[in-house]
Amino acid sequence: MIVDDEQILFADENNNDVENDLAWRVLIVDDEPDVHLTTEFALKNTLIVERKIEFLHAYSGSEAIKVLTQEHDIAVILLDVVMENDEEGLEVAKQVRNQLNLQDVRIILRTGHPGYAPEFQVIRDYAINDYKNKAELTQNRLLTMMTTAIRSYQQIRAINTSRRGLEMIIEASASLFERRSIDSFSYAILNQLAGLLALQSDGIICNRILKRKGKKPQYEWQILASTGHFTHFTTETLGEAKNLEIANTIEHTLRSKTSLFENNYVIIYLSRPADEDTAIYLETNRILSATERQLLEVFSTSIAVGFENLTLFKQMQDLAYIDPLCHIANRTQFVAQLSQFYLEKKSKTVLLIDIDHFSQINDALGHLIGDQLLQSIVQRIKLHLKDSLLLARVAIDVFAVAGELSEAEIQSILDIFIQPFSVASHLLRIHVTVAAANVWDTDPSGIGCLKDVTIALNQAKKYNRGELLWYSPAMSRASKQRLDLLHDLENAIKNEQLTVFYQPQINLATGYVIGVEALVRWPQPDGGFIPPDQFIPLAEQSGLIIELGTFVLETVCKQLNAWHKEGLDDLSMAVNVSMIQFNHPGLITQLANAIREYEIPAGLLEVEITESVAMQNPEAVIQTIEKLKKLGIKLAIDDFGTGFSSLAYLQKLNADRLKIDRAFVRNMALNNSDSSIAEMVINLGHKLGISVIAEGVEFPQQASILRTLGCDEAQGFMFAKPAPANSLTLWFKDTGRYVAV
Repeated sequence: MIVDDEQILFADENNNDVENDLAWRVLIVDDEPDVHLTTEFALKNTLIVERKIEFLHAYSGSEAIKVLTQEHDIAVILLDVVMENDEEGLEVAKQVRNQLNLQDVRIILRTGHPGYAPEFQVIRDYAINDYKNKAELTQNRLLTMMTTAIRSYQQIRAINTSRRGLEMIIEASASLFERRSIDSFSYAILNQLAGLLALQSDGIICNRILKRKGKKPQYEWQILASTGHFTHFTTETLGEAKNLEIANTIEHTLRSKTSLFENNYVIIYLSRPADEDTAIYLETNRILSATERQLLEVFSTSIAVGFENLTLFKQMQDLAYIDPLCHIANRTQFVAQLSQFYLEKKSKTVLLIDIDHFSQINDALGHLIGDQLLQSIVQRIKLHLKDSLLLARVAIDVFAVAGELSEAEIQSILDIFIQPFSVASHLLRIHVTVAAANVWDTDPSGIGCLKDVTIALNQAKKYNRGELLWYSPAMSRASKQRLDLLHDLENAIKNEQLTVFYQPQINLATGYVIGVEALVRWPQPDGGFIPPDQFIPLAEQSGLIIELGTFVLETVCKQLNAWHKEGLDDLSMAVNVSMIQFNHPGLITQLANAIREYEIPAGLLEVEITESVAMQNPEAVIQTIEKLKKLGIKLAIDDFGTGFSSLAYLQKLNADRLKIDRAFVRNMALNNSDSSIAEMVINLGHKLGISVIAEGVEFPQQASILRTLGCDEAQGFMFAKPAPANSLTLWFKDTGRYVAV
């Protein structure tokens, strides 16, 4: 190799332009020691891309592979082609690329025997940077060739670093986005950043949070996470941190809303909406390269998105598990906690607190006052609860408490309702109905437990309003029986398994059968019947009463038509109509269609409603009655005397018959004084021009007293029990419709 002394460049030993103490590592592979010495002498103290050169030496192909296996960050290999054999250098190049997988290092082939290997093929197959004859390499040419190779190495390293960094960012982002808590997410960020930059994880993450709004909003800087030797920066506010210099620097970054890159640390600023900005302080102990800064900018975008995802996730969690009005657990969270009790196998108590007549407060004072009352109740309950107890709102006006509760603690919760609640300008005295249960007595699941305690609460509201009722498993069994009965009733109506019996109604003066009352019956396969007082209320509560009523009305109208065709053309038919049926808008149309279809003579169809139905909404009832009268349908008031009717409304109802309830007939034979109410009803009816019929007549003494009092008609077991239509038809023929009275 020819050395051009004029082209030798020497670096100042104290050159301040050198970026750092790192050097480009160059491996000389040649079996001639002089080549090593000459090359090192030619490039000694030379600066290439602002760095010196550090030389490594190998004198054979095998030795070169050993060096490359043990050393790292080698930028350039100056490789002799011909050493122990003609292609030893090419074999080294092949192993470097294919076996050692060193794709970044640049290879410059040198040979003293040109023509041994085809130049183009070698450069193509082994990614060779250059291929030169040793005799052609002056110092200047060697320097030029080395500069080109090192710049190529530097660019490839930068590209690969960026690529690996982006791959790490993608992997890190995927990992970060799996986090669901702000603490876990923040610690993961610090660790991922350290891994991206090949640093120790020494850092802090802070949030700027709006503490108070107004003309001069106030903020505080809260530490979210800290790692390494900053772990003494706990989740206190930044102003309370122990290192004021770092705290002030982070605070300055948050105020200025800009990132900061210094020799020993970086602070990454993340802009976020809703007045919550974030700063990440990371100790580097070195200056970051331009590539690293670019990677940080890219990663910062992912981090900012991650914070926003966490915010959205928290909002969704709040919507899913927090009651938005009272800011306590909602029904979903409460059920989940009850399920956890079973998993932990801990004995707990559950309370359900129902605010009595809360809807009336909303109606009278408005929903805003109602909402404020609920919030006031929550605040007062919280004052009397241990931290270990869970408070939840499980319905509009129902709160729940769960945990280890003693009887004294339960009583203290109930006692908070003794004093009235001051809401706006109102002083509201609140009463509650409460159900309680031991978790182990209920269904072994969260939703099942809540269901069971709700059964107790509903029973308390029905029979023990304003009191505390403890759940017992018998309540659930009874509820299940009602549900099974309801299911069977629905099927029975659908499959027309119900039937109608008829009880004769007798003129007490003559003993003549003037009509019948239709009574629905539910026969069973064993020949028995399910009592009406069991399934009729169930049908009313479930809404099945409309379908049931339609079935009964169709059946009795068809039967009345059949009886009239058999010559019983003056026999009337009384049909009981429930409150739900009577208020149903389709009742009048249904009756009109039935009268027309079955050719029912005017005045022979009678609708019976109870006194309680008549007095529920008198004005609306009167309007419906007027429509019935236009169709020719009569009206009877059933169970008269059991309620507290207004006599003025009774006159307006324009009823055709009053029915004396069986309760006033039952003891007439034993004590004549028990006939006073019956006598009053009879006299009242006659004064108003209304006929009176007594039900539940079982003994001749009762019939005699009623006849003496002037009662017009009667029905009961004394005369005839309810029977199917066919049996009653035969009875009519046998008796000629007369019975002994």
